[in-house]
Amino acid sequence: MTDLIIVGGGVAGLFAAISAKKNGANVIILEKNDSLGKKILITGNGRCNFTNEEMDSSYFVSSSDDKDRFVDNVLNSFDNSSLVKMLEELGMSYYLREGYYYPKTDEAVTFRDTLINEIERLGIEVIYNFNLRSIEQNDNGFVLSDKKHIYHAKKVILSTGGNAAPRTGSSGDSYYYLKNLGHNVIKPIPALTTLKADYPDTLLGVNALAKISLLINGDIVGTENGFIKFYKGMLSGIPIYQLSLNAVPALDRGDKVEISVDFVSDSNMVNALNREGISVKKALCQSINSKIVDSYYKEDDNMLTEQLDDEDKEGIIQLFSNVNYEIIGFGSFDVAQSTYGGVDISEINMDTMESKVCPGLFLVGEIIDITGRCGGYNIQWAASTGVIAGRKAAENGRRN
Repeated sequence: MTDLIIVGGGVAGLFAAISAKKNGANVIILEKNDSLGKKILITGNGRCNFTNEEMDSSYFVSSSDDKDRFVDNVLNSFDNSSLVKMLEELGMSYYLREGYYYPKTDEAVTFRDTLINEIERLGIEVIYNFNLRSIEQNDNGFVLSDKKHIYHAKKVILSTGGNAAPRTGSSGDSYYYLKNLGHNVIKPIPALTTLKADYPDTLLGVNALAKISLLINGDIVGTENGFIKFYKGMLSGIPIYQLSLNAVPALDRGDKVEISVDFVSDSNMVNALNREGISVKKALCQSINSKIVDSYYKEDDNMLTEQLDDEDKEGIIQLFSNVNYEIIGFGSFDVAQSTYGGVDISEINMDTMESKVCPGLFLVGEIIDITGRCGGYNIQWAASTGVIAGRKAAENGRRN
């Protein structure tokens, strides 16, 4: 029987393993894939933004009203500076751009290999192609099995992720076993994903800089600035992913969800419309993508700006300042970057990440009902919960 088994070799599992081993535990990682850290390679479009200068509970969402206290407690125990320091000690170089931290190589594989190199240096055993089929608790600890093998451990850390990006092995299988152990699992739904909307076919392929607001039942609940992409009946881009954190749960509840796009913000459209000797359409196209103009401006192409009165100009500005799209769906887990929902945080000790329902079981990363925004928040969350759980599981093991 080993001291600690970690199920899942993603970010949270790797940090947990390193932390536990350095605190004296014998550790085995059971990994579903044939290699560690598969999902890391697709983070940040392959660049791996691993943390952020701005880091507190306001950058995370949860179904729980106790989210802020839980998240801040975890981050205070292992914050962004702690993560950066740990990576420095492991020999990884990085750079900081506008508050976002990246490996100096600008490649996610560097972040992954830094962790794998430490796993190998510490001599941590890794069992590959382990597809969890059962986890049971007995008087001695835990028994875990797949179709061919059985493993025994005093403690277990589950770091199997959520449902997002199933091609990387994150299929949400562990929720079933957690329910069998007595846990309440908040319904998992896609997070940081695309939103489905009806819009003119002429907008397909457009990538436009805009101010984008989310309305739920008519109330604005969030605004983001950046590029909105129109792709195959979906709205995409970082601002949409950020807003999806609130949009998808609202859709799941049956609320009315809309995206309002302001294409005029931070433009010189007013100046263009006040110039004489140019057509209105040409003036608009100096600030807005021509496909957007063609989709919504239906007046005579030859109308000149001097033919407009102030009311006409204000009407045009309002037209492109408030383009509303009703949201009728969202991208599946196949395209989502993360999972909203998971294990109810009221059932987890925020100081140790140990289950209150099943002592000796620790829960980390995406499997918990906490989800961060784009910008390095989910990797930070995985690292923080992993380090805490690894340290505490090792300490508990020594006491036992």
